[in-house]
Amino acid sequence: MFRPSPLLTVRSSTLPQPAFGSWVTAVSPVGGLSLPSGIPLTLTLGNAASAGNDASQMFQRGEPAWLIDPSGANFETVTIASVLNNTVTLGPKTSGSNPFTEFPHVAGALGTGSYLLPKQETNNVLIVYEDGSVGPFLFIGSGPLFTITPSYYKVIYKIAFAITGTQPPYWNAGQFSPGNPVESAELFVRGTVGDQYFTVLSVA
Repeated sequence: MFRPSPLLTVRSSTLPQPAFGSWVTAVSPVGGLSLPSGIPLTLTLGNAASAGNDASQMFQRGEPAWLIDPSGANFETVTIASVLNNTVTLGPKTSGSNPFTEFPHVAGALGTGSYLLPKQETNNVLIVYEDGSVGPFLFIGSGPLFTITPSYYKVIYKIAFAITGTQPPYWNAGQFSPGNPVESAELFVRGTVGDQYFTVLSVA
């Protein structure tokens, strides 16, 4: 089974963003992420998608997701109870001391708001760097703390851009066997504002 993202746009030249996922820009009720939550929370997501909504194009009702602060702290699994336009509502978890979230999180712009990523284990990952992007490179890294300066830290690969109308370059993680050993939420990208890419998850 293939699970493709929509066409995504790099929104910062200095910050990584999820290869397949978004970030939380607002929460209802207001302040609901500041403490572990015992009530449902509705999260408004960011604008990684080039067009349309992040929530409705990258998340599915009933699936688990990772909620991770930009610092890499307070990572936990949550349950997507419903998806509407660019919001997701969290449902009760199947384990833990609090039924909806177990740690405090943050709502805000990219780099401030906590990341929300599908908890999708995958057999292979393909990231395509759209032709005609800004360039010169799209970097792929492991986790939200990967950096490209002053030295590579947790960088997995870098893709050089291609001019408009030519075959777009891509990174293929390679086919694994057996099962789905790769956690897709580990993958983040960094490029130049305006770069475009899409990610395809292959689930065995």
